[in-house]
Order: sequence, then structure tokens, then C-alpha cells
Amino acid sequence: SPRLATVQTLLAGYSSLSVPQLMHPLSKTFTHQVLPTSLGMPIRNRDSFAIHAKGIFSIFDTFRMAPEGMYEDKERDVVVIHARMEGLLSHNRGWWASECVMFVRLSDDGKKVEGIWEFVDSQKAVEMRRRFAP
Repeated sequence: SPRLATVQTLLAGYSSLSVPQLMHPLSKTFTHQVLPTSLGMPIRNRDSFAIHAKGIFSIFDTFRMAPEGMYEDKERDVVVIHARMEGLLSHNRGWWASECVMFVRLSDDGKKVEGIWEFVDSQKAVEMRRRFAP
């Protein structure tokens, strides 16, 4: 389906470590929210998401967003992904692995990502912030 093809493009964008490639399937009104809200992370628009992605990408030499499962809700234009996030940290800082569940809302035609709600491993998110915050 167009929705699943767009989500595959999104996942390839994460794995590319290229902000322009990641941004390609995002709509102009795109929003991104990291959950749970107890982590205190802001809701990001398209521009602030690009800045956030650049910061995250900068700490990795390699990165992969590997889906464990993917579920499509055709009536709501949503794809739910359970994914492993793993990669080699730059400057010989070792291997990083975590997981997330993403709810990806798509445009009516399935060709643009309108929003992502990303539930992350809270413990890993706190560790990443502690170790790599600017």
C-alpha cells in the first residue's frame, strides 16, 4: 500500500543518517512527539524535528531503525511500528540499542507523513540525554 511504502521510506531515512533523506516524506505540517510525556520532550514541528534529527545523527557512525512488526490501520491512515533502534556510536563509544513503538499518521493518499508519536524506552532516553546532551 502507499502508506507502507511511505513508512519504509521514513525508516530508510532514519537509517541513512541523512537529515534531507529523513525529511523527504514529511508533510509541511508534520509534528513529532516523543512519549511518554513524563520525559518532558517538546512536540516538534518539521523544522525543529530536523534540528533534533541532526543532533541525534551526529552521535552515530551507523544507525538502523529495524522494524520488528508493522500494522496498518487503513481507515485511520495510521501505521504502527515496533522497531529496534541500533547503531555504532561515533568516537569509539560503543554500540547503542533501544526500541520504540511509533504511531505514524499519513496523508489521505498515504504519500506524506503528517505526524509521529514515538513511545521510547524511557530508561534509554534518559541515558542518552545524560551521556550526549550538548
